[in-house]
Amino acid sequence: MKKRYLYLLLFGIPGFFVSGMISLLAFGAGLGILWIFVFGDNPWPPSSDGVLSILLVAVFLILWIASIVTGYVAGKKLEKDPALNWKHVLVSGGLTLLFILVIVLQQRSVGNIGPKSASLL
Repeated sequence: MKKRYLYLLLFGIPGFFVSGMISLLAFGAGLGILWIFVFGDNPWPPSSDGVLSILLVAVFLILWIASIVTGYVAGKKLEKDPALNWKHVLVSGGLTLLFILVIVLQQRSVGNIGPKSASLL
């Protein structure tokens, strides 16, 4: 396997989680700015739901594609060296596991994963 394709995966898999978290944070900040400065507590126009959803997906895809392209370019530069750099593989795997762990812990803290409380039962 050429290094350009390997690094595409090494950057793309953690990039999926990074772009997801950044796009959700940007989405929340955008909603907060619109709520405080534009629409307030008045009813929001129905078109804002569709536009905000499309922007969320667009920001996610742009960031993820940028991480994939960065990995492809980095792998292409490293193809001259035939040896595989295991540090890069371990960093990518560690970052992927770290982001999965953060997501699982957040979902557990809000009650979506794990035992249900007595009041819910």
